[in-house]
Amino acid sequence: MDERPPRKRKLFVGIPLDAQARAACAAVAKDFRKTGLAAKYEAPEKLHATLAFLGFVEPPRVEEVTAPMAACAQRSQPFRVTLDKLGAFPHERKPRVVYVGAREQGAPFRELAGAVRAAYVDLGFSFKDDSVVHVTIARVKEPRRALPLIDVTPARLVLGELALFESIFDKERNTSRYEIRARAALRG
Repeated sequence: MDERPPRKRKLFVGIPLDAQARAACAAVAKDFRKTGLAAKYEAPEKLHATLAFLGFVEPPRVEEVTAPMAACAQRSQPFRVTLDKLGAFPHERKPRVVYVGAREQGAPFRELAGAVRAAYVDLGFSFKDDSVVHVTIARVKEPRRALPLIDVTPARLVLGELALFESIFDKERNTSRYEIRARAALRG
């Protein structure tokens, strides 16, 4: 009989990509791969835009963390953002995370991201940086050179719903997979 406590769940609130945005980001990743930068590339099915990384959450709190996401979605109207640039965290000179992002975040995104994060701060979560529209396409193994520049064909990302994602490590593949635990349509 296994008496270990249930494992904590690694959760984040994000935006699922529609087929067009997913294909556009996957195409950028394919072009970026040709630059020869040593990186681990995200599989197209994992692509999403993160609003709030919550980290490891105790199983009894999973339902609790779903409510703020749903409440924020109820107050927000669907909107679009144009993904039109390649960027990196912490910065382009020594990239660790490479992403497809938006030159113009726009007021609707800033308001939604701010509301989502404020709701989670009220539950005891904390965030270091402001949220920016980004879809991670690669993680650089050794950031020794600046981010190579490539052309990004602009693509529209429709923000019509929020999702609570769980990141689950897959030992056999030595990577994680993301499963959506809850969805909330923007209805404002």
